[in-house]
Amino acid sequence: MDCYVNGLSMEIIDVNWSHVKEALAKLGIVVPQRIIDGVCNYKEGAAELLLGQLYSYFTGHEIGRVEPAHPVDFTDHAYQVSYMHFTF
Repeated sequence: MDCYVNGLSMEIIDVNWSHVKEALAKLGIVVPQRIIDGVCNYKEGAAELLLGQLYSYFTGHEIGRVEPAHPVDFTDHAYQVSYMHFTF
């Protein structure tokens, strides 16, 4: 665990998450890249999905599926669409 680096840049975050993914893979836990990307980019709902997956793995209990209030989208599509309509 001494290979993690303190920092907030996306480069450092990516390196740290690669270490986390390797450690989880050794346990047989595969976290989808879209969830990791969502957590790294502070997307609403991403951390809950990650924690739910880890909880299920470590406890052996499934979390009941709760429908989100809005569709889960970890992309910046809505921002990009609004930005395209912005005029200078």
